[in-house]
Amino acid sequence: MNKGIIKAYAMSLTPSKVKEFALKEGISISDEEAVLFIDTIRENADYILDGHALEVIESKKHMMSEDAYSKLLELFNKYKKFID
Repeated sequence: MNKGIIKAYAMSLTPSKVKEFALKEGISISDEEAVLFIDTIRENADYILDGHALEVIESKKHMMSEDAYSKLLELFNKYKKFID
């Protein structure tokens, strides 16, 4: 895995890309949740890529809907192999 490529992609995310991906994965998220996701990724990219993604997700739990949080955990488990 190349952390540089993953980080560069994460930094290029837009709210519309995040919302489109969420819909593809079966959940509708608000604009605010999309921005929260992007801001969190950008602020914590290295920390996340060093294996602390779940900790970061937990720290934002109170800032998103229960459905969005549950789906984010599900997607984390599905895709974590790419950041481990």
